[in-house]
Amino acid sequence: MAKSSSYFGLRTGSTKSLTFSVVDGKQITKDRVERIKNPRTFPQMTQRCVVATIGTAYAAMKSICNHSFEKKTAGMQCMREFMSENLKHIQISKEYDNGLFGFTKYQQAGLVPGSYIISKGSLPDACPDACITSVSTANGQVVVEVASGSGTLSIARSLGCRNFKDTCTIAIMYPKADGYYGFGAVRFTYKEADNVLESFSVSAFGDVAAATPAYVSDTLKVEVQMSDNFAADATVSNTYMAAITSRMVNGNWLRSNAQFDVTDATPTLAEAISTYPIGEERILNGGGIFTPSQEGSHLPDQGGSTAPDPNNQNGNENQNQNQNQNQGSLASPVISGLTPFEETTEVTITGPDGAEIRYTTDGSTPTSESSLYSEAVTLSETATVKAIAIKDGQTSEVASKLFTKGNGDSIED
Repeated sequence: MAKSSSYFGLRTGSTKSLTFSVVDGKQITKDRVERIKNPRTFPQMTQRCVVATIGTAYAAMKSICNHSFEKKTAGMQCMREFMSENLKHIQISKEYDNGLFGFTKYQQAGLVPGSYIISKGSLPDACPDACITSVSTANGQVVVEVASGSGTLSIARSLGCRNFKDTCTIAIMYPKADGYYGFGAVRFTYKEADNVLESFSVSAFGDVAAATPAYVSDTLKVEVQMSDNFAADATVSNTYMAAITSRMVNGNWLRSNAQFDVTDATPTLAEAISTYPIGEERILNGGGIFTPSQEGSHLPDQGGSTAPDPNNQNGNENQNQNQNQNQGSLASPVISGLTPFEETTEVTITGPDGAEIRYTTDGSTPTSESSLYSEAVTLSETATVKAIAIKDGQTSEVASKLFTKGNGDSIED
């Protein structure tokens, strides 16, 4: 619904049939534009693919990654750091097609392998010689050789532990039978005891169902039982690990850097992007898909003869929509963030170079008078974010995304 912007009764927003904006203190009222095409361009779909890939990875790894970045508070700050750091690296992988990251296919829900940064800090790297020595697809077990050394102190130093209560976390990313990847971790916590095994308590996270350590021939190993079935082709070469040291100093947790070492990751960008609906055009206020083959016939008629849009599930507006006749050729903004979310979510909006971004969070149509985007927007309740880009007298299509507060790890981008 339209809302009053001041005590003069001027309104911004929209009703079922009209849109309202305020220009130079005057009320501007227009008929609401309906059944406008929204092209799903290659750049838009590529950006969506990249963001979905990183978002899905964080959702899978957050049992560790939501508190593994030094000087970042657990939860939202760590999530933002994970997204920011890995976005840089995945963009490079996309540019050079170097196989360091796989890419998420359209509407894919599972984790794909990638050289993800899962920890960042000032401590030395943990377990520099740690490696996966065997993978058993029959019983879903991974054996990791964690550290070597004669006696408790030597093993503790190899783990990066200096003080009691220091920890070393072994993170594992493994191929599953459903075609996606799983993620789990085993944490060793240093404590005072008489022998090596008793000097470390062991806890499990994520997909780890059980972890059994052993100390044989001056080598600390751990047999890790995963909860999901392994892929038939799971091997040492396509199962990955990384290690994180954590130490409390003056009330603050310090971390070591940790990153998965992945090569020849799949799906490639070309394979993933081929599954996205590039060239299809969503129709505003009428549903359906407008395809390039209909270009000569202008728009589908009001009878709704086009096929149902498979992406408009539960009424969510996850694709860009246009409610402004001054489209020009300016690309619409891209709205990104986690949804559903638990407590809060950070919403970022990107647009064409040099363009000004105007946005709303109440579901109303943004205008040139709406809030100017300058930094990430924090949402604490369910909201629909809409945004437009403005540059050189042109106004882009309206981008729209619903952010839902609730339990779950789903990512919508």
